[in-house]
Parts: sequence; C-alpha cells; structure tokens
Amino acid sequence: MPAVEFPYYEFRIKPSEPFPNGQVALRPVAVAVLVASTGKRLRCLVCLDSGADSCVIPSNFAPVLGLDLSAMKTNLTSGVGTNANVTAYDYIEIDLGSGIRFRTYAGFTPGLNALGLGLLGQSGFFELFNVCFCHKQRRFTVETS
Repeated sequence: MPAVEFPYYEFRIKPSEPFPNGQVALRPVAVAVLVASTGKRLRCLVCLDSGADSCVIPSNFAPVLGLDLSAMKTNLTSGVGTNANVTAYDYIEIDLGSGIRFRTYAGFTPGLNALGLGLLGQSGFFELFNVCFCHKQRRFTVETS
C-alpha cells in the first residue's frame, strides 16, 4: 500500500513568561473516526505520539461511544509532567481515512479530557505502520508494512 500523507496541524500556544509572544507548535495530528463495539462513532483529532506506550483516548469520549468505563479493565497510567490517572481499556476501531483503519486496545483516560484529542502510541499504532515525520515539510506519512 502506498504511504498516505497528512499535513501537520498548527497549534497556537498562548503567551507565557518565557514566551511573551506565544508560540506556534506543529503537531502530527489527523482527523479520525472512532468506532466502538456498540457501533457508535465519534469524529475527533488524534496525535501521533511516539513517546506514548499505547493508544489513549479522553475518557469523556466513552459515553458518547456508548461505552461503560466501570465495566472495563483499568490500569494506573501517567505521562510526562502529569499525575497518575486510572485508565480504562477496551477495543476500539480507528479510521484515519484513505485505507488506514485498524483495531486497537485503547485506554480511556481523564488525563486527556482537557486536551480533547487522542494519542496514537507504540502499542496499537506504531507497531502496525511505518511512519515518517517530515517536520520541515509540515507533513507526515503513514504506510502499512
């Protein structure tokens, strides 16, 4: 399968003391459709995160997908600079379009609720695809192996 190309998204970061003019961050983000075992679907943004051990989704997406967090297996997880979160796991299908569709065992964590986007990590995404980050060209590619 040929590689599918995606543009980087620009995220404006508000001014702070070290960056009084703010910043612009280029991130490898794609529009995805999450499909739960209930058949319910949710369109959202996902960010490719090579530092994430697995795929994780904001926990507030679970009710929209008809999923019951209390019925899922849980694990204590944390990210860089964040507190530990109880993360519930279930299988979910993720469709990035252009033939990039896969099933993964994803975590639903409250640590991503404020961010409002999912993370595609090593287990469940990078292990399935060849990914090339072309930061200078503001694009990334995803290819099945």
